[in-house]
Amino acid sequence: MANGDRFDVVGFDADDTLWRSEDFFTEAHERFKALVEPYAPQGVDVLDALHATESDNIPISGYGVKAYALSMVQAAVTVTGGQVPASVIGELVDHAHEMLMHPVELLPGVPEALAAVGASHRIVLITKGDLVHQTRKVRTSGLEHHFEHIRVVLDKDLATYRRVLDDWSVDPPTFLMVGNSVKSDILPILELGGHGVHIPYHVTWAHEVVHDHDGDFDTLTSISELPGWLAGG
Repeated sequence: MANGDRFDVVGFDADDTLWRSEDFFTEAHERFKALVEPYAPQGVDVLDALHATESDNIPISGYGVKAYALSMVQAAVTVTGGQVPASVIGELVDHAHEMLMHPVELLPGVPEALAAVGASHRIVLITKGDLVHQTRKVRTSGLEHHFEHIRVVLDKDLATYRRVLDDWSVDPPTFLMVGNSVKSDILPILELGGHGVHIPYHVTWAHEVVHDHDGDFDTLTSISELPGWLAGG
């Protein structure tokens, strides 16, 4: 039996699975360091402070560029004891705005893979983050027509996946989730009784890194391999 015969619906993550995302945050980290470090006390790691602020703010502001911009401003003020100039805060906000308006950059092979998988399976999109920004990316990506359903969620945990699949009348054992994050795209689905395929991206946000797990899933090097994996046994 082919792998694909086990599934009725294939779900896809968006950021760093269909298009670039984390690269822009990595660039923003470096911009933050260059702008803020000159005003911080010697020996203070401004990036560690930013990462800690991001993690603390997730329950309050969630994910996405807007939440990240808030964390940058907060961390800049805190780590410098309020000595950071207003001009630096303005540059951080301007950079966040540039991130929000940046054109979608599809990863190689994505349109072809979606077309191939969509020819044999119902496909859906489940992505987390800011509703306005994620919706804009979906609509300007040119990929929206591939998906039977699209859902932007606050987080990707067991309860969220259960609610979304229930809303779509999808039975978890017949569902396959494809994404770059083991923590968000794979492990919750496995716990729910579904299946996952991991397609790593070259950089992963620290909050999404999982070092130890007992999940059973396949890993591909590229989304272009997915149609062949579904056709194989």
